[in-house]
Amino acid sequence: MCRPIRALTQAKGYDTSDHVLACFGGAGGQHACAVARTLGIREVFVHKYSGVLSAYGIALADVVAEMQEPAQKTFNKENFPFFVKRFTHLAKEASEQLKAQGFEDSSIEAEFYLHMRYFKTDCAIMICAPFKPGNSRPETIEKFMEIFRSTYKREFGFILENREVQVDDIRVRGIGKSEIKIREKIEHCDDPLNAPSIGQKDCYFEDGPQKTQLYDLKGLQGGHIVKGPSIIIDANSTIVVEPGCTATISDEGNVRIEVASMSERDKSTQVDPIRLSIFSNRFMSIAEQMGRVLQRTSISTNIKERLDFSCALFGPDGGLIANAPHIPVHLGGMQYAVKFQISNLGSDGIHEGDVILSNHPKAGGSHLPDLTVITPVFLPGNQNPVFFLANRGHHADIGGLVPGSMPPNATQLLQEGATFVSFKIVDRGNFQEEQLIELLNAPGKVKGCSGTRQLSDNISDLKAQIAANNKGIDLVIALIKEYGLEVVQAYMQHIQNTAEESVRDLLKKVGQRVEEETGRSSLSAEDWMDDGTILKLTVDIDSQKGEAVFDFTGTGPECLWSTNAPNAVTLSAVTYCLRCLVARDIPLNSGCLTPVKIVIPPNSLLDPSENAPVVAGNVLTSQRICDLIFKAFTAVAASQGCMNNVTFGDNEFGYYETIAGGAGAGDGFDGRSGVHTHMTNTRITDPEILETRYPVILRQFSLRPNSGGHGKWRGGDGVIRRLQFRKQLQVSLLTERRTFSPYGLFGGEPGKRGQNLLHRKNRKLNVGAKITMDVEPGDELEILTPGGGGYGSKDE
Repeated sequence: MCRPIRALTQAKGYDTSDHVLACFGGAGGQHACAVARTLGIREVFVHKYSGVLSAYGIALADVVAEMQEPAQKTFNKENFPFFVKRFTHLAKEASEQLKAQGFEDSSIEAEFYLHMRYFKTDCAIMICAPFKPGNSRPETIEKFMEIFRSTYKREFGFILENREVQVDDIRVRGIGKSEIKIREKIEHCDDPLNAPSIGQKDCYFEDGPQKTQLYDLKGLQGGHIVKGPSIIIDANSTIVVEPGCTATISDEGNVRIEVASMSERDKSTQVDPIRLSIFSNRFMSIAEQMGRVLQRTSISTNIKERLDFSCALFGPDGGLIANAPHIPVHLGGMQYAVKFQISNLGSDGIHEGDVILSNHPKAGGSHLPDLTVITPVFLPGNQNPVFFLANRGHHADIGGLVPGSMPPNATQLLQEGATFVSFKIVDRGNFQEEQLIELLNAPGKVKGCSGTRQLSDNISDLKAQIAANNKGIDLVIALIKEYGLEVVQAYMQHIQNTAEESVRDLLKKVGQRVEEETGRSSLSAEDWMDDGTILKLTVDIDSQKGEAVFDFTGTGPECLWSTNAPNAVTLSAVTYCLRCLVARDIPLNSGCLTPVKIVIPPNSLLDPSENAPVVAGNVLTSQRICDLIFKAFTAVAASQGCMNNVTFGDNEFGYYETIAGGAGAGDGFDGRSGVHTHMTNTRITDPEILETRYPVILRQFSLRPNSGGHGKWRGGDGVIRRLQFRKQLQVSLLTERRTFSPYGLFGGEPGKRGQNLLHRKNRKLNVGAKITMDVEPGDELEILTPGGGGYGSKDE
């Protein structure tokens, strides 16, 4: 109940603890004290008619007449006369409508709104400011800009300097004021502490059963004080005054409850199951609200529409605490990006006001287009950060060999785009724009490469990423203010311990089962990439301790091309798979890997050299690692094993998308059709946005019938996506499972392999799994994505 209240309030830049909790509804009063305490609110107001407050309010409500019209004007002095003229006209229309309902001029008021947003953003905010019709003085309109800027800063943590502001709509709200005034007084009591009780019952609260007084609201007088634990009963509602809380009856018969401050139990660092759940939700809520800010303030299609980003909260050691349900390949590996900065910069190298930008594989990066922004959280009196906030967003272009920065033909890392190891994009509060631009353009110095093709989008999205972390800082500090640093960090550790215990339980059960069935305590699997490179895994389990060694020894060597996967990708895949295999709902955090040791042979496909290309490892090899792990545990048949990456563009822009496919079937369930699986979780771009922003036409987007493997449980179908190009462009494809089919399990049939086709005039060409090619106007690219494998024999 608290989570949406907090999310909505804090998303607008407000602190819940600064407010009074208004409570209504028949059952609302039963939970009011608990909700208020969890939100940090110290006072609850319960109206005497709370059980029927909606109906009561309608009878007393003002009458509103709203007039609105589109404007599509830039907010500047040249357009001020236009705004004044339209405000005056709409106010007149609203007034006439209210007069027709019987209101006099003296009872009519008006509120004036401009729907404002920064140019090239879609975060429009309805701004209300004082205005009098007919008043054309510039300062009366300029007030709207002042309020817009302060509101934007409160919600997002920054303002966009030197950016034009667009007015989308003009609105006037005419208000016919209700003349009904009801101020009923009740008799005032002589003895406030002697409220008449109607009985006593044993009621169970958080600390166990307690003697609880019962009161009839009608029998209470103004000034009566009711101490908790008690229950106040009315014909239409029930109010629970919890232990430590105090209710006071007002002279109008309403109930004001003073909520007790935190008990010693609340401030305890000892693990409590209820509080563990609360903190788990609080931590996740922080990451979710960071994601909302990032989506709302970003510019690019890739982040705003496709949601190719992740946000998370990390401890002072860089360990993952909580994340929003974003992109799995980001989340497991992001903690290693944070840990790298802590180690690389040292305690003296990270200061308050710093924001660090990184994407290099040696710095915990997954591939170069994924830019990670890391912000430390400092408290007064603490020399070192107490937490870290980070987010990782995929930028559609950062330079390199091809538009979209996903080159299949790269043979060295520098050909894939701009690199950042430990770049302070904000150094002690100063945004380093000139140096940032220089680094984003640096790939242009590499033979055959270009600097970033979308510099303005890069800068805008990075500012949005910084703003998302700033929102996270505000929320973390509010949490610490509420509970204290010691308690918050203690529950951070408790949550990580819970994940660790769950993984240990899983490994114990799997180890015991394998020992019973085979007499040994190890699992193994192997698979092949489309180029023939072997992927090999052995899992040795200690069923007594609940520990395991994931050993990838035997995996093939580093590849000349870009299917190499940095360490962070393998660690993300292992974390994700263990989280999936655990039978209960636990947060994905660093505790998942505490009982696990991961062995990766150096100079292999999964631990390439520092300058090896890696762009496909993040989007292809990561998927194949998941299939390999699930195959070893015999948990689920292979999914499509690919993200079906398509990029296209020219010297002016780059576009990137990933295409869904079929999910593998498992014991008791069919695989889903046409979904992103395992390490990706992005949207596909809406057709309207795709066709209006880019020179393409979407000719087909449908499921691929019968592409899932048959079996007792059937694999999911892949999809067919067909794009027609309207101008000459360069297109790049990075795909897998075009040679080897997604495997089935226990007699289930494999899913169909994928296929990439180019339709040019009257010819149909198979262009292969990984290619960069030029297309002409009228050419059509058809992607048929793989289906998932089946599970169990269909004859069973």
